[in-house]
Formats: sequence, C-alpha cells, structure tokens
Amino acid sequence: MSHVPGYSSARPFPSHQPPVRSPYGTPDHPLTPKRARRSGVLAILGLIVVPSLGIGAVAIVGEHLSAPDPQITVQSGVGFGAYDGTELALVPYDRVGNGGLIESMQNDMFEVRLAAVELATGDTAWDVKLTDELGWNAAVVAAGEQYAYLNTDDGLQIRSLSDGSVAVEAGEVTGLEGAQAVSGAAYAFDPALGAVVALDVNGGVHVIALDTLEAVPSDADTAATWSGLLFAEGPVPDIGGMTTTEALLADGESSLRIEPTADGALGGSLVLESPDGERALGTRVFYEAAIVLDQAAVTSTFSVDIDVDELIEDFMEDAAAAGQDLWTGLGETAAGAASGHALIEHKPDPAGEGYALHVISLETGQVTASLNTGDHLGRALTGANGYTAVIAAPEGDTWHSDLVLVAPDGSIDRVEIGATDLFGDPA
Repeated sequence: MSHVPGYSSARPFPSHQPPVRSPYGTPDHPLTPKRARRSGVLAILGLIVVPSLGIGAVAIVGEHLSAPDPQITVQSGVGFGAYDGTELALVPYDRVGNGGLIESMQNDMFEVRLAAVELATGDTAWDVKLTDELGWNAAVVAAGEQYAYLNTDDGLQIRSLSDGSVAVEAGEVTGLEGAQAVSGAAYAFDPALGAVVALDVNGGVHVIALDTLEAVPSDADTAATWSGLLFAEGPVPDIGGMTTTEALLADGESSLRIEPTADGALGGSLVLESPDGERALGTRVFYEAAIVLDQAAVTSTFSVDIDVDELIEDFMEDAAAAGQDLWTGLGETAAGAASGHALIEHKPDPAGEGYALHVISLETGQVTASLNTGDHLGRALTGANGYTAVIAAPEGDTWHSDLVLVAPDGSIDRVEIGATDLFGDPA
C-alpha cells in the first residue's frame, strides 16, 4: 500500500471506483445533448388562429341567434292519424328562409315539410322534408295504422307513420304503373270502403285499402260514386277557413245560430235550437262573431236537392242569407260539436284588428277556453277521436303558422309548427 508523505488514512482507497455518468459521456464516448427546439412559427400561428376561431364561432352563433326565424305557413291539408296508440295530427307546411348560417347548412331556403304532432301533448313526434319545390302542395288523404296517404302535386305518396319515412314515392304505386295521375285532385278517401280511391289518367278508378301499398281496380258502384269528383289534372285543393252564423250540430237535427242583439248591431248572442225548442246558450255577447265549421273532408260525396229558381230568387232578395242557407243545406256542421262544443270566432274589441277563438260548451254555454289570434282562422277539422285541429295566425301576425288543438274536454293547446333547435333540427 502506498503512502502520501505527510498524510495517513485509516481506510485505503478502493481498488475499483463506480463509473461517473455525465450527460456529455466520457472521453472515449462523448455525448452531445440535444437542445430543445421551440417552434416559433407554431407559437405565432397559435396566437393568431385560436383567437380567430373563437371570434368566428362567436360570430356564427351570434348571427344564428339574431337571424330572423323562417316563415312558416301551415297548408290546409291537415289530417289525423295514430301510431302505436299515439293520436297524431299530420301537418304539411311551408318553410321559407332559415335562421342563420347553422340552419342554412341543415335546411334548404325553401322546403315543404310534414310534421306529426301528438294530440295529447302538442309535442312533435317527427318532422320530415317532403320537397324543396316552390309552390308545392300536399294534403293528408287518409291514414291507417302503419301508413299515411298524401295527396301531392306529384301524385299519391305513401309514408310510414312511425317516422315519416317514404314507403312509396309518388308515381310508383303498384297497380298504377304508367297510368298514375300526376295530380293533386285525383285521390280521396271513401269512408264507406275504408280505402283511398284513385283516378288514373285513362279515367279508371282504383282502390287502395288502408295499410296496403297496392292499387286494385274498383267495382262499378265505386267508380260511379266517384265519377266527376276526381280529376286527372289539377292541384291539391286549398281549403280556407269557413264560418257561418248558423250551423248544424252533431245529431243533424239541432242547430246553433248567432242572433244579433238588435237590428244592425255588431254584437250577437248564441241560440241553440233542437227538436225540444230553442234556448239561449249563455249570456255572452260576441262582436262580429261566426261559428267555425268542420271541414274534415277535403273531398266528399254528397247529394242535395236544390230548387234553382227558388235559390236565385233568394239570392236576389238577400244574397248573404241565401248563401248561408245553401251551405247549411249542404250539411255543414259546427266544428267540435261531436264532443259537445262549438268554436266561435269573434273580435274581442269591436274597434280592434285582432280576433279571438272561444270554445263554448253546448250544454252550459260557458267558455271552456279562449285564444287570441292575429287574423281569421284557417281550416278546422274534427276527428273521430273528438279533437279539433284549427289552423291559426298567432296574435300580432297574419301568417297561419300555428295549429290550435281543441281537446274533447274543451281545452286549447297552441302548437308552434316548424320550431327548430340551435342546429336547425326539428325541436
């Protein structure tokens, strides 16, 4: 063991020392550490792009929230249906414009759509696009348990009641190949048969049983019944609202009328006439009032004997009264009468511009519900389920963009048709 002069140690140096590690290696194996590289370009881009994207997103959302709502117009061809126990109102409507950039990516500028509204809740079960053609009309002819049959300007179209998907496109109905009328006036529902009747381009009448997708030739009696009522050319019938001052009730014998409080007066009260006599129905006075008529059938088969000479004479004496008598003679019934109610359209303020809808109990004369509207009511129809659907304009507007549902108990539910969420999907 060697010694260093002038120094002594109790422990000798170890014969082997542990290797010394360095980020620079050893003299025999030098290492050069990699220097971290900062991306100046990416940092600059991040400072520019991220705020720009944020500003753009805020601008898009702001533009969407501030953009005007699309213009909704409910078409008159509303109908009833049911699927899996849920009662539905089937509502074709026009949608013009969109609510900003987000909705413009989801929807066309112009669409005709079909919405299924649950009668009990007013909720939309589904809402599907029918076409993007301008001025294109559709009407519900009938509905079974599985399918809805639509009369369109392109012919008969059949859709599933479960989700509104297409079961048969217009022009592709089996049994009408090559002869299906491209017409909105060639199809109707025959309640006696419980089937859709269709007129082909050659004048032949066919029958499509509900919940089937095939047309078969009709018998001679059915063809004769519908002769002159179906047309191989023409648009879908557009039915406006119809009111009267005297209407039949559900029993076909009783009637309801609005009797002026005095000659020339704007106000009138309700009088119910039955085989047992007549009685005042409540004490309320309505201004410029009219009884809303049930227009459940777009096309119907009826016959009535009219004395033409007497009719002309009546029109010469009092055209308004004669016209009213004519419509009453054709069997026009008050909407809602089947469930024990009448719908009265009137002006709440005789000097105002707005209108109101009142639901009146035919038993007590009491008002069960009311709703202010912006204009005269559109078409009203009462279904076999006791619900009445009425096309209406919201208060302060003249566009018929709402559907008013009158329940069998006389309550009212106003449904906003065509409402969408933030992304343009049906709400």
